[in-house]
Amino acid sequence: MAEAEEITADVAVVGAGFAGLAAARALAAAGVEVVVLEARDRVGGRVERGESDGVLLDLGGTWVGPTQTRALELAAEVGAQTFPQHAAGENQIDIDGEVRRYSGTVPRLGPLALAGLGRLQLSVNRHARRIDTQAPWDYRHAGRLDAASFGDWMKGRRFGRAAAKVMTIVGRTTWGAEPRELSALYALSYVAGGGGTDALFDTEGGAQEGRFVLGAQEFAEKVAAPLAPAIRFGRPVSAIEWGASGAVVQAEGLRVTAGRVIVTVAPPLCEAIAFDPPLPARRDELQRRMRMGALTKAIAIYDEPFWRADGLSGESLSDSSLASLTFDLSPPDGSRGVMGVCTSL
Repeated sequence: MAEAEEITADVAVVGAGFAGLAAARALAAAGVEVVVLEARDRVGGRVERGESDGVLLDLGGTWVGPTQTRALELAAEVGAQTFPQHAAGENQIDIDGEVRRYSGTVPRLGPLALAGLGRLQLSVNRHARRIDTQAPWDYRHAGRLDAASFGDWMKGRRFGRAAAKVMTIVGRTTWGAEPRELSALYALSYVAGGGGTDALFDTEGGAQEGRFVLGAQEFAEKVAAPLAPAIRFGRPVSAIEWGASGAVVQAEGLRVTAGRVIVTVAPPLCEAIAFDPPLPARRDELQRRMRMGALTKAIAIYDEPFWRADGLSGESLSDSSLASLTFDLSPPDGSRGVMGVCTSL
């Protein structure tokens, strides 16, 4: 068995997704010697490039919006160009077996259902504004909200079945989970961090407003380019030992001695890392109980975006189809028709 390579650094960063790359970039700019350990053979984490029939595809994360100011600033700094998500035309909603076309953000529902959806959004936003996203546990109703699911929270306020269904559809593709699987405190603090329901769920003016011309992974690659000598691919971390003189990070075929360690992988993935001394009990419990969202994305490619000729935007919601949410993901020039289908089922 070959001996592990040994290196030293001021800081070891675990994970080369956007969080890890941003941390390493800031450290390197400050003159800190950094090494980035990435289990995969690429950067970007949950964004990934694909290609089919000559069409560039985003297989993972896709959009960037005006509330994501740090991402947009970083994209501008590294020269990752964006273009507007196609939103012209009417949207569609399939709810209770009936398909309706509508313009703007709010689906065309009956008066009572529409009123219920408005009350639901108002209530969610009101609670979200009161939550400190850096310390949601300090909210005066935090204990009660964290003990209830988001689904139960909606039922208890009687917003109506149609309103709850619309929020469930949107929530499935936002969190990759059902409302009954989410803590109400988590869902509301997430909305707070996104700037409210409109900013989080909308296309124009919201989190789905823009896409990257060359794909989201190209953005990550541009951030990573100056860090290339410091990034070690195929190095899943198995252990982090902390002592008086710093930390020792054990990775595949590599042993890193560092003064500090920044772990940027998602909490459930930290379960694969042995920490010595052990992590605090509450952090360890979080890692064991918090799971990743489950979201499936399918992409269909056509000769042209034919739905546009019918006055449709390509955006749709459904409470019964496997296609919970669809978006027009065609290239900037509309030369091909690309339909993205997302579902958490």
